Parts: sequence; structure tokens; C-alpha cells
Amino acid sequence: MTFFRTAIACATFAFAALAPCIAAEHRVQPKTSVDHPQFAIRSLVLGDGAILAYYVRPGAVGQPTLVLVPETHGDRSQFFESSFLEKLPISLGLVVVESRGQGRSWPPPTPEQATIERYASDVLEVVGVLRLPAWFIGGHSLGGMIAIEIAGRKPAGLRGVIALEGWAHSRVQREAFPEIPPRTEAQRADARAQREARYRTPRWSAEEVAALGQVWIKWTGGEQILRETTYSVLSVCGDRGRAVRPGREQLLLPERSSVEWVWIVGSDHDVTAPPYAAEVARVVAGFIARHTSP
Repeated sequence: MTFFRTAIACATFAFAALAPCIAAEHRVQPKTSVDHPQFAIRSLVLGDGAILAYYVRPGAVGQPTLVLVPETHGDRSQFFESSFLEKLPISLGLVVVESRGQGRSWPPPTPEQATIERYASDVLEVVGVLRLPAWFIGGHSLGGMIAIEIAGRKPAGLRGVIALEGWAHSRVQREAFPEIPPRTEAQRADARAQREARYRTPRWSAEEVAALGQVWIKWTGGEQILRETTYSVLSVCGDRGRAVRPGREQLLLPERSSVEWVWIVGSDHDVTAPPYAAEVARVVAGFIARHTSP
């Protein structure tokens, strides 16, 4: 299909206000439409006619699969970052699902479809087609929230949940990570330029962008899911270079041994970007190894 052979520019506005570029060495890169030779390009036509694109790297026989969901207006390139992939074992199966309107998936969600619940159902349709016997769900930012929502569905074969800066509720931003504004006008202009380059798209209307920007705010089920889930959960957060870090209460993480929590020192919201991607992948690989039966 020509649609799936064509490189399509992606990305747009997402958690723009959440990720000022604080560390000089941490540059937020524009999204690019790239593919990776290890991944097969696949698509699924959903019940309402939408096309969902996903990318599959098979793992070794008997090993689990990690299903990954990018951030708001993120695409496959987020998890094709070489320093991220290099730290994940080649025996681990990988699936990257591009949400409605992102990457090769089309069209964007209607206002009624722009919910974490709908996005979670879409991912579960892909999992159902793949018939994964054992799998982990992970995602960054909005993708991490979708991962938590999926845990609440208790799907067959799920072994654990990985939320990379994906919060149980939108108020975590206010209570745990109040924004630290850039110190000078030049730094503020640089942060704006980085965000605009990363999230620009000619494919979405202003109304569609606005509707998707509210998805993470409307979702309210995460706290209860984390309190009640029997799955092992890994929460990965950037510490924003703060000397004093927020605690479990501010992060809305229950006091349970099954809910792990790891800081990425010096990172901001974009924990999957260089130079932090390798450390995040190492943490993810360790979590999966600990929760995979020998």
C-alpha cells in the first residue's frame, strides 16, 4: 500500500509545557519519519475504519514481548533511538504501536475518540491480533498513562507495566513537577523553538490538536488502577536536576513492593531522548528480566 511506503512527517504539540530543556546537553530533537531494519511494518484496520500502524521485532522463542506506546503526537522514531534499542536484549520481542493520527496511523481521533480509554482499546486490538502469550506494556508520557489503563483491563498474558513519565493523574505535574522556567529570555526562546520543531505537523487541524491536548487531563482512573492492580509496575521519572525529589505521595504511587520507582538523574520529561535513553532501556530490561519466569 502506497500509504505505508511513504515517509510521512509526524509529530506536533504534546506535553510541550512539561519539558523545558534544562540541561545544556539534552537537546529535544524534531520528530522524523524513519524506519528500522529490525522492525516489520504492519497495519490494522479498526472497527470504525481507522488504520493503526504498528512495528514488530520478533524475539526469541519463549521470551516475552514488550509493547511500547509513544507520547502524545510521538511516533515509532521515539523507540527506534539507537541508544535505547542497544540496551534491550535482542531476545526480547518488541512492538511499537502508533496511536490514531500519529506516524502512519490515520486519521486523527475525533473529540469522542480522544481518550486514554479508547487508545488503550486500540492497543489491545493489536495485542489480540498478535496473540502474544506473555507481554509487558510500556509507554512514555501519554503512552505510560495508556499502559496503566491497560493494566486495569487485566488482559490475558500481561506480565507487567512500565510507565516512563506516565502518571496516574494529571495533578502529578502540579504537585510533583512544577515547571522550572528557563532563566533567560534566550533560554525561553530556545525551549519554544525546540518544542515547535518537535511537535509541528501539517496533518492535524487546530481543533484536533486541542482535543488531544486534553486527553491526559480528562483521565481519572489511574490512581485506583495502581492501588488495586496485581501486576508489577515500574515507574521511571526524570528528576529535573532537583536536589529534593518528590515522594510517593506526590507521584501518586501506592506503598506497595510491586510498584517500583526509579529516578533518571538529570533528565527532564523526555527520558527516552539522548543522553538518557540508554539508562532508561537498561532499567526497563532489568525490570522485565526480574519478572520473567526462567
